[in-house]
Amino acid sequence: MPVSPLRIGVVDDHRAISAGLPLGLAALLPPRSTFTDALTVAELLSAGRAFDVVLLDINLADSSVPEDNVRAVVAAGCPVLLYTAVEQPGRLARCLRAGALGVVGKHQEWTTLAEAILLAARGDAFLNADWAAAMEAVSGTGIPHLARREAEVLRLYAAGLPLRVVAEHLHIAEDTAKEYLGRVRSKYAEVGRPAPTKTDLYRRADEDGHLDPPSGGSTG
Repeated sequence: MPVSPLRIGVVDDHRAISAGLPLGLAALLPPRSTFTDALTVAELLSAGRAFDVVLLDINLADSSVPEDNVRAVVAAGCPVLLYTAVEQPGRLARCLRAGALGVVGKHQEWTTLAEAILLAARGDAFLNADWAAAMEAVSGTGIPHLARREAEVLRLYAAGLPLRVVAEHLHIAEDTAKEYLGRVRSKYAEVGRPAPTKTDLYRRADEDGHLDPPSGGSTG
C-alpha cells in the first residue's frame, strides 16, 4: 500500500454515502487520507483543491450532464472514478469515453472500491465487468453517438414534452428541433434500432441513459 495519504473528492447528493466512505475505507487506504465531499461538481471544484481521485456519482439532483461532469473534473487535473448505482450501459460508456478511469457499483465491497481508488490515483484504469459491459454496449449493440443538442432534444421529447415546448425550452425554432429529432431517428435506424414512434424513442432514450432520473432525488 502507498504510504502517502490520498486526497479524495466525493461528489454525491446522498450525504449518507459521503459520510460512510471515510469509515468504510479507513483501513484500506493509506493512513491520513482525506475526503472532501460536495453535492455538485461545481461545488467541489470551487474549493480550488487538488485531488488524487474524485469519486463521482452519475445521477445528481442538479440534473447536470454526467459526461460533462467527468470532463470538468478531468480538465481540472483530477482522475475520475464513477461510484454509482446506475446500470445503464450507454450512460456509463459516455462517462468512460469522457475520461473516467472506471466504474464501481455502490453495491460492491469496500475492498473493490479501495482497489479502484488506488489504481485511479496512479492514473491507471479500473477494468472490471461493469466497464467491459458498458464498452461492449457501445460496440456490440449499436448505441449511436448523439451530438449534445440531439441528445437534449431526445431527452425532452421522449420525456413527454410536445416538440413545440422542446424548442421553446432550448431556445431554438420548432423546425430546428424537428430536424434534430430526425437526425436522432436516422442514427438509431443506422445502428439497427429504429425508433419511428415517440414510444420507441422513449425506449431508446431509457435504454441508453438519456432520460433524467425520477423526481424526488437521484438514484445514481
